[in-house]
Amino acid sequence: MSEEEKTEKNEGEEEKEKMKKEIVSKIMEELGLKGVSKRRLLEKLVEKFNYDEGKVRWAAKRAFITYRYAKMHEKEKE
Repeated sequence: MSEEEKTEKNEGEEEKEKMKKEIVSKIMEELGLKGVSKRRLLEKLVEKFNYDEGKVRWAAKRAFITYRYAKMHEKEKE
């Protein structure tokens, strides 16, 4: 593999990483989320849904609604 190919590959990876961070930041801000664990989950969703922001947002909303619902019922049982 030549140096040019390596450089192009690194630039492509850097671009994907930058795009992932932008999508994650935007969704976290829109949904009012904070925390590293939520950021990691969103990063995994971005990769899973091939950087499709709409699909990631939909999956994130479902995941966090389910989480909040479970927490609410957990408190009621106490």
